Amino acid sequence: MFIRSKTHPGGRHMSIATVRSLIIGMYVFYPVGCILQLVPDAWGGGRAMSVVGLLLLAASFILFAILAGSSLQRQAQEPESSLDERETAERNRATFMAHSTFSGVVLLGVIYIMLTTDMAEAGKFNFWRPETGDHWNAIFWGLILLSFTLPGAFLAFGKAPPEEE
Repeated sequence: MFIRSKTHPGGRHMSIATVRSLIIGMYVFYPVGCILQLVPDAWGGGRAMSVVGLLLLAASFILFAILAGSSLQRQAQEPESSLDERETAERNRATFMAHSTFSGVVLLGVIYIMLTTDMAEAGKFNFWRPETGDHWNAIFWGLILLSFTLPGAFLAFGKAPPEEE
């Protein structure tokens, strides 16, 4: 997802280190925030953990909004006619890796859910599995964040930082 602004039609230029930090922050804050939001009573943390989880979720979406206007997201989302040959090749490679990774994550998630459901019904193990609408909502929005940002993440981590002299 790329958000074009009037002041930066080609995306806001950010250093590779900044983009990498934003991506790592978003990928860490979202799942930790979900965990703190969805299971505070089981851990005895109560309202404090829930508030921290909500703040982490908000931070992950703010980081997502910042990334959506970056020049790397532009490269990941623009049509080929708007990119030069090098950018197109990098984008195609990143998109292929992102698709493969995303497909693997979804497949492993489905296998996990099926196995934990089968084991719980058989009375063997009772691992965590999504059961409520809140659980499925957290998974859904996590997958949305991942699908929108994974190509840009592969671009950011595939580029070498500029040489410093």
